[in-house]
Amino acid sequence: MINEITSRSLPSYFKPCKRDDPNLNECLIKLMDSIRPHISKGMPEMHVLPLDPMMIPSVTLNQNSTGSVNFVALFTDLKGYGANNFQINKIKANFKNQSFEIDLNLPLFKIESRYEVNGQILVLPIKGNGKFIGNFTNAHAKVKFELRIFEKKNHKNFIEIKKNKINLELGAVKLHFSNLFNGNKELGDQTNRFINENWTDLMQEIRPLIEDTVAAIVLGIFKPVLETFSMDDLFPV
Repeated sequence: MINEITSRSLPSYFKPCKRDDPNLNECLIKLMDSIRPHISKGMPEMHVLPLDPMMIPSVTLNQNSTGSVNFVALFTDLKGYGANNFQINKIKANFKNQSFEIDLNLPLFKIESRYEVNGQILVLPIKGNGKFIGNFTNAHAKVKFELRIFEKKNHKNFIEIKKNKINLELGAVKLHFSNLFNGNKELGDQTNRFINENWTDLMQEIRPLIEDTVAAIVLGIFKPVLETFSMDDLFPV
């Protein structure tokens, strides 16, 4: 999720918040709202690709356990719609403690992709390949970043994300896997229905896997920005 750019200057529409601003958190929320149209279309000046649609080459979910959910799923050519409609509830930036937290809602997010899956979900086997569609409504996420602030040889301070963790709650979920079991419609319909009716139980089993996957995607968005622009660029004194 990285674009090549040659300039290290912030775009004119990006108005950074001063790190010693007593209302820094509120300033950051306003900043995110102000750059929303640019985030939607992409910000090549800052190595940020479009959020709508969000393009992800591939994601692998490998739930290797002795429990009731055990599968390997490969999703390719993912397109995500709706990420630009995020609603930020709270931002908590603490550079002294080198931490950053975001609390947000996402009303609707849709994924379209190709898939390959093989394994077992709860009591049912699942196997197939084809088109996948997922609709996720009323998602709530808390994202926590553990930072490292360090000085480069150019005597400028940069920010590195040492660790990021996401707590994710999903309101409603509707999934559909086409062409399960080599196109057996009866088995495919039965499996899709079972997954959707038992999504809450399934999510409890695979929550760490899903949260780690989303965290990796989020890291891929922020990392190139922080590698390109210094702390003084993004959060001037």
